[in-house]
Amino acid sequence: MTRPILVAHTDPSEVSSVLSERFPDQAFEYVTHGSMVADALAAHEPEVIFAVAGPSFRRDVHEVMLNHPSVKWLQVGGSGYDHLPFEWDRERVAVTHCAGVLSQYLAETVTGAMLALNGHFLRYRALQSIAEWRPIPFRPIAGQTLLVVGFGAIGQRLAHNARALGMNVIATRNTPAEHPLADEVHGPDRETLLSLLPKADVVSLHLRLNHDTKRSFDAECFAAMKQGAMFINTARGRVVDSDALLAALNDGKLMGAYLDVFEKEPLPPEHPLWQAPNTLITPHTADNVLKFPAYYAEFFADNLARFKAGSELKNRIK
Repeated sequence: MTRPILVAHTDPSEVSSVLSERFPDQAFEYVTHGSMVADALAAHEPEVIFAVAGPSFRRDVHEVMLNHPSVKWLQVGGSGYDHLPFEWDRERVAVTHCAGVLSQYLAETVTGAMLALNGHFLRYRALQSIAEWRPIPFRPIAGQTLLVVGFGAIGQRLAHNARALGMNVIATRNTPAEHPLADEVHGPDRETLLSLLPKADVVSLHLRLNHDTKRSFDAECFAAMKQGAMFINTARGRVVDSDALLAALNDGKLMGAYLDVFEKEPLPPEHPLWQAPNTLITPHTADNVLKFPAYYAEFFADNLARFKAGSELKNRIK
């Protein structure tokens, strides 16, 4: 491959060492701002683009990349691809994503949040702020049932952690089949989900956002959940009806929630979820492990080796 590969990232130092070490004879052209993309495409006519992107790139920058006639393959960072809301010529341009690359780290965060909620850590922090000594009994996590809604790489890693804690695991996925990390695996249809929710002490969402899943976890789903269950969403904010979630927290239906994603981000300061009882909020950082772009770069490098060899690319969007 003689043409340079275009790399779009706000901080090239986070990925350049990985790429130059893996492919010392390959030229890479780095752009650090969305305003640089059109000129770089025209100047270098790249066949391959690695777009980690970042805050200095508009969400529509991928459309510019995909519409450029020289581009044959676009590798995007992150596990989701709902930021690609447009159609492109999928025969001409392959698009791949990084699903699974950070699954272990996101599962670590969810596991920690689940233990913190179950152990009343948020309540103890509030008591600490007023110097009040008040023991609160907690239920053993072992023996509780975790429902994983979306049993992909992240859901499976979470199931691994939950099993190590002695939890029972049930799951839903698009292609249900027996799995060593789950006691039961079911299909994704709504009727099945509603039948599983009353069995779960913890419900953790790991769904992709699409037409079928948008606001699919609604008031009916929260009503079906077990009284005092925990709710976790690290998938996408728009798969949940946030008004229904807030009602379930405020009326005591849920014992607590861990929320990393929201319908509108950043979550506005006046949003009532900030004040919801026993709710842990993080700013879409559940997998924000140190040097995460380097993990994406390693995945891209593996895929680049496949591309050069004419082999099938991993995580291609069909």
